Amino acid sequence: MEGVGRAVEQYDGAIDVEGYISVSGSGHKMTSRLDFYGDTTIEPVDGDEINLGLKVRSGHSGFHGLKYDVGAMRQVCSNGMMAFVSDMHFEQTHQDPYNPGMAQQAVDAVVEGADDVEERLEEAQEREFQNYDEAVLVLMDTDIDQYFEEPVETFRDALDEETNGDVPSLYDTYNAATRALTHYADEEVPQYALDNGYEQVGQLLDYGNYGLPDADYLGEQAVMNRANQYMEQAGETDPYWDGERETVRDLRQTYVE
Repeated sequence: MEGVGRAVEQYDGAIDVEGYISVSGSGHKMTSRLDFYGDTTIEPVDGDEINLGLKVRSGHSGFHGLKYDVGAMRQVCSNGMMAFVSDMHFEQTHQDPYNPGMAQQAVDAVVEGADDVEERLEEAQEREFQNYDEAVLVLMDTDIDQYFEEPVETFRDALDEETNGDVPSLYDTYNAATRALTHYADEEVPQYALDNGYEQVGQLLDYGNYGLPDADYLGEQAVMNRANQYMEQAGETDPYWDGERETVRDLRQTYVE
């Protein structure tokens, strides 16, 4: 964190920083969110201001080392967003000597990458799922349902709050996921587990070297995965909602025609 602080100081007071740091009870995991204020505020939708910042995580469990992700805080509902542009992700293992230059790279990416992030989020608004049901299946396919007592109901409520058009877009669906994780996750879920959830839903806005994914691709993937569950576990798969089996069948048909 001192390395990040020194990197911020290089901008001579042009950046204000707020945030938090939390450490697991065992001391083996640290997670922090740093919200930057200044030239790092973007507005991909009129009235939807987003402050870019950093998520910094460190774990000594042997599974990951030190990670920096460009993230953001939506002012409208304080959603925590992270890891949606893979080019703005930096990490090193604990086997390597600490690299202070990586902290500088991460801070620079926040300041210099604001336009790229804004462009990506604007484009995500143009990519739409077929309907609400498909968007719910996509969210279930990210495996973040484990953080909620009633995931389907939670996702529908979050989509209702976030969707601006007739059907959810990638942008709406990502915001619904982060809204759910930020505000509706079970209280017993620790912060480091929620961070994993944010990382899982990052695939909605970033598909590695492929950049922003197509809604059709994510929708087809989720629908086919669910259809395969029904076929492979005949009679043993409980529907997510009344009539879901028929919904999956109809959605699947649109992709196989």
